[in-house]
Amino acid sequence: MIKVELSEKEKQGLNEEEQELAIARKLEVEMLPLLRRNINFFYAGANIPKKAQAYNQPMNQEKLEKTISEKSKAISVVCKPLCEMVVSILRENGLNAQTLSCDTDMFRHTDVLLTTKSGKQYIINYLEDMENVQTGMKTPDFASKAYYERRYKKFEGELTTDGKSLANISFLDEDTMGKIDENLGYKKFGMYMDDVTEQIKVEFENFREVMTENTYAQAISDREKAGQILTDEEKRRIHEEIAQRYNEMSDDQILEQKLDWIFNYFNERMDITGHTDFVMYYSRLVLAKVLSPEEYKKLTRYDCFAKASEVPENSKLKDILDYDNIEASNKLRFCVLECGDKAYAFSTKPNSYVKLPTSYLEEVRNYANLAKSEKPSDLLLRLCDRGNALPLVFHPLGSKMLNERAAMLNPNLSPEERRIQTQKLADSIKGTDGEVTSLTIPYPDGSQRYIYINPDNEFTVKDKNGTVIYHYYEDKDVFEKEFIDDKRGDGRED
Repeated sequence: MIKVELSEKEKQGLNEEEQELAIARKLEVEMLPLLRRNINFFYAGANIPKKAQAYNQPMNQEKLEKTISEKSKAISVVCKPLCEMVVSILRENGLNAQTLSCDTDMFRHTDVLLTTKSGKQYIINYLEDMENVQTGMKTPDFASKAYYERRYKKFEGELTTDGKSLANISFLDEDTMGKIDENLGYKKFGMYMDDVTEQIKVEFENFREVMTENTYAQAISDREKAGQILTDEEKRRIHEEIAQRYNEMSDDQILEQKLDWIFNYFNERMDITGHTDFVMYYSRLVLAKVLSPEEYKKLTRYDCFAKASEVPENSKLKDILDYDNIEASNKLRFCVLECGDKAYAFSTKPNSYVKLPTSYLEEVRNYANLAKSEKPSDLLLRLCDRGNALPLVFHPLGSKMLNERAAMLNPNLSPEERRIQTQKLADSIKGTDGEVTSLTIPYPDGSQRYIYINPDNEFTVKDKNGTVIYHYYEDKDVFEKEFIDDKRGDGRED
């Protein structure tokens, strides 16, 4: 049995109800740094049977107990078995917990519903808190009103998909959440990592000025340590030279400087245990937050893998590949971030990266697979809250097609008009549940595309031109097309 008890310090200032929530929080804070998202579920391309196996495989409580006691990092998880295990642990510790879902598709997302002794209900999204907890960030999906309104408000006055009533739903306010995290020692020096990234974002908005002052201070310090005595005029001249150097840099050169800074000084990720969580950390929690939207658009990310036996001894990637954290038996996974004529390669190996000319990537392609990662559009983000869309939103071809459709919205719309049009488009995309999950996507010319996973677990597209089946080959992570000229375009199966 995994006992989760609060010390007197951890109880301090908390009423009985808050202590119940603190127990659920303590389990999250202690457990999530030792887990990782199941790579077969999140990276299995079109391999639906492998996804289903990962989704339905129960977690072993004895293995989890051993992982927690030894602080090892061994268990990969998916939301359903994770939340089933969490419910079991919380019940053993005297809390009233159940699993909860707002979706209906074959891989519906699962949360935990905690009911306190007072009868109040709180929804906790354990899986999607993972990389946040591993990096000390705030957790916006822990008993929050925003998460409820995003995914569960549609059940107001009714039962959820799995028959639960949310008549007594409640939420943790930010101050109470902060008090619990302060007691548990989750906040470091009274701060979340979000506070740190916010400070960096502010400094990045004035990057030339900040770097001028930092570089100047270092230059003066180096000269004084070397025994030089500088006059005020010499100091002024040094400051002017440094300021001129930064002012003459192009926007692209400044972006490169920012990325150098991030990789050199913001690369502490000792608790990130899985490749999927690691990608989310870098793309969503760091880069998307501290860079401007215009800068972020200039980045191209590649999700990559290489067979360990095929990496050349003289490869410049040798030092950054994490040979000790192989999540798939035959694949070393890593990321490449391309910006202009430079590329940054990094994996889950802590505090390690290599900066390369993009021309070197052609050599890397000789022994590794580099797949361009699609940035999520507003449309994809909205469909992520629709359970019946998830299997195709998370499919590499499904996300590509939905991103292409989203790009057809007028790029000159104001942010508010774009939000309205994106919502209308998301609402117009129809989905079905069951063994064959499908989406019908309307196009501006009045035509429709019907995309689905066919009975052979392959990605299929029907439109007015006929049917295209994409056959997936996992070894090389590629798709091959088979065109069927059926000319029906009626969006229906035989």
